[in-house]
Amino acid sequence: MTIRTTHPAPPAPVHPTVRPAPGPGPAGTGPVASDDYRDAISLLPTGVSVVTAVRSGAPAGCTANAVMSLSLDPPSLLVSLTTGSRTLAAVTEAGTFAVNVLAWPDRHLAQRFATAAPHERFEGVTWSLAHGAPVLTRSALTAVCEVSEAVPLLDHTIVAGTVTWLRTEDTEPTVLYRHRQHVLRP
Repeated sequence: MTIRTTHPAPPAPVHPTVRPAPGPGPAGTGPVASDDYRDAISLLPTGVSVVTAVRSGAPAGCTANAVMSLSLDPPSLLVSLTTGSRTLAAVTEAGTFAVNVLAWPDRHLAQRFATAAPHERFEGVTWSLAHGAPVLTRSALTAVCEVSEAVPLLDHTIVAGTVTWLRTEDTEPTVLYRHRQHVLRP
């Protein structure tokens, strides 16, 4: 297919605050440094979630910010988990997982599920089993999913899940922006 235009494309606008990203190569071409990328991507607000599953009869879970809706038909979402993580192993072994969007009062759980030893992550946390997955009691949103596909990509595995059960609460979610947690209020 050929696309023809009757007018030439206008020149690209020049914005005085746009700078090439630092990195190897001329004019910032090539991969950027990890720290530069981490700082830049922190400008993209994202929900703070804990992904949970059961492995060998025990709950497993980790903090995840790379969570997104995939489809409405069927209702599906994606989570990105570190390849080789215990949580990914639990998710793929169980075939079922939950995404728990942290409510503002439970924002401290993000740090615990990111850094605590696996056997300490659920200590003192109120949770129950719903449709085969551990669900945190006070989450703003909980979606239990059946794994439909897991695709390794770079150092993570993208897990697609079909939502089989939902629960929402009338509470504000925790949002990550500029490396800090914020409350999102209507």
